[in-house]
Amino acid sequence: MPFRVVIVGGSVAGLALANMLEKFDIDYVVLEAYPDIAPQVGASIGLLPNGLRILDQLGCYEAYRAKAEDQVYQQAYLREASGKAYGYQHDLMEMWEKMLGYPMIFIDRQMLIQVLYSNLKRKERVLTSKRAVSVDIMESSARVTTKDGQVFSGDIVVGADGIHSTVRKEMWRNAPPGYFPHDEYSKVPATTLCIFGISHRPEAYPAASQHNTLSEGHSYFLMAAPGNRVYWFLFMELKETLYGENIPRYTKDDEARIVKQHANDRILENMTFGELYQKRIVTTLAPLQTYVFEKWHYKRLVTIGDSAHKVDPVTGQGGNGAIESGALLVNALLRNFDSSPDGLSEKQIEDVLAEVHAIRFERAQDVVQQGYWLQNAFTQRSTIGKLIARYFMPALGSFGVLYRGVEFCSPATSLDGLEIPRRPRAVPFEDELPARPVKNLSKINKLASIAVTTSLCALAAGLLRLPKSLELAIDDLSSTDAKSSSNLPAFAFLVNTASLLAMALVESNRVGNKITSWVQIVTFALVNNFLGPGAIGPLAALFAHWSCGLIVGRHVPVEAAKMVLPIVTVGYVLPATIAMLRMDSSSIIIWRNAPIICFMLARSLSALGNSPREADDEKSKLQIERERTRNMFAKADLPYIRLVHYSAFIISTAIHFTNVFNYGVRHSLSFGGNNEALGLHP
Repeated sequence: MPFRVVIVGGSVAGLALANMLEKFDIDYVVLEAYPDIAPQVGASIGLLPNGLRILDQLGCYEAYRAKAEDQVYQQAYLREASGKAYGYQHDLMEMWEKMLGYPMIFIDRQMLIQVLYSNLKRKERVLTSKRAVSVDIMESSARVTTKDGQVFSGDIVVGADGIHSTVRKEMWRNAPPGYFPHDEYSKVPATTLCIFGISHRPEAYPAASQHNTLSEGHSYFLMAAPGNRVYWFLFMELKETLYGENIPRYTKDDEARIVKQHANDRILENMTFGELYQKRIVTTLAPLQTYVFEKWHYKRLVTIGDSAHKVDPVTGQGGNGAIESGALLVNALLRNFDSSPDGLSEKQIEDVLAEVHAIRFERAQDVVQQGYWLQNAFTQRSTIGKLIARYFMPALGSFGVLYRGVEFCSPATSLDGLEIPRRPRAVPFEDELPARPVKNLSKINKLASIAVTTSLCALAAGLLRLPKSLELAIDDLSSTDAKSSSNLPAFAFLVNTASLLAMALVESNRVGNKITSWVQIVTFALVNNFLGPGAIGPLAALFAHWSCGLIVGRHVPVEAAKMVLPIVTVGYVLPATIAMLRMDSSSIIIWRNAPIICFMLARSLSALGNSPREADDEKSKLQIERERTRNMFAKADLPYIRLVHYSAFIISTAIHFTNVFNYGVRHSLSFGGNNEALGLHP
């Protein structure tokens, strides 16, 4: 008999898996508990590039994107409790698509299910009003019994039936004591209560926009929806964490009470929650349970999607994770079919299901943790959360969303054996590379790499003739025979230090180092003061080693890249020259703080060059941000960065060889071991 998969649940996870199985001609049946395959429950769903790429392989992407119409949000705002915006992210869809080939798109959950169902060629295999009540493991199969008494058998039973999964409960029932953690459902927490819904768009709501309105204890998340509507969420912190069966089912009376309490909350400056709620189409009140179950499979039974890992909707990764799990399951099955054309043994099936868990478990935990921190910030449950929401998130802007998105989406899986449609993107997915990057280095490995790098840099600094303090360097340069060739090594050192500072300015201005740039420059200044310029080389090497590694963080704003060489000249070379000539005793202090002076000059000139004439001119701000985005994807910064690198290389090389040549002429340079001529201790 052909291999057969019984899928319990006509959810996003279930129907996506059905599409994947159908693509490879694997027999399946879908058992949906409700009479309709796509009921409207008021839920929206967002898919990101990691999920959309798999839909593209299945032939569903264009239909999914068409459902969004023209209401895919472009502008996103962070707002305080008064509704006033204090953070802004621009052109997110365009930036997502240019980075990873796909945008971030929200539509009705019902619409996605309809797209997946419509794409199936064998719709007769999707059965409604088939609520699973029991699952039994037989000698060579697994059997599902539905409420109406029908029995469905298959080689594998997949639970795609949500957080209250029947398949998971039956797995626990079938397994021997100790295989699963005891009473694990009692550990499933809920810390947040949520009303989510869909409303007709109020006149005050801007089209194609998203808004996060944050307040202590609660927050709002709204986005434009197709059909001139709005998707929205009201997240509320529960007074105490609830667990498992102690989490209540809420009623419409509970919802009405909460709405009355929050009716006057301002979502926008000119719109309240009450006004949005009055235009509601459908709403649901539910606790948000977030948890990753320890084990997802037993013998021939497995859970995927919310049945295995329930994540906070604020992450936008619930549906994407479910689709990824389905792809991993199908990939593992196909590899085993190739090696066992006569069928899979129970041991092989268990290995397949264990592989899915091994690959997906850590990513699922990461999303749950991400949801925890986002809710902590959005509902301002702690001092750290408040600081992140008020300062860190607006400082990161569009880059913060993209950086985290690329970091999480690029390692995602795809379906083996199906062509990935070619879509232009700046960042490849990891499975499109010749080899996957090495990841998840242990803390010991990371510390070891730092120790090795530091030791090598320190060794180099010890061997090279580097001034131990600014005063010694100045003394060398300002001595009575300062103009003589004997002082070329000290002069060369000052020039090389300027080159390092130029490199540091480039690195500190990369958008990926936006938050840490102050730390880098202040550290340079402190090291320059207390350890001398000789320590700057090793420090620069360490910063370069741990600099931003993703393509999305590589860009240097053009206005900053243009100013690197002039700033180093004015902020470092000029003070160094003044100090060398001993024109003013205060010049040493200025030179000591040259890195911080250069950094402040860079920030000031960059701000002056890009500030709109009117501080509150939103159109001017948007034009500036869009120009920066165009520059980023056009790599407009590269000519200026190359100029910095070439200038540093040419000048440092010329000074070095002049120094070596001059020393060789005076001391009969021998390349057979004259370390002193090369600037090394004899």
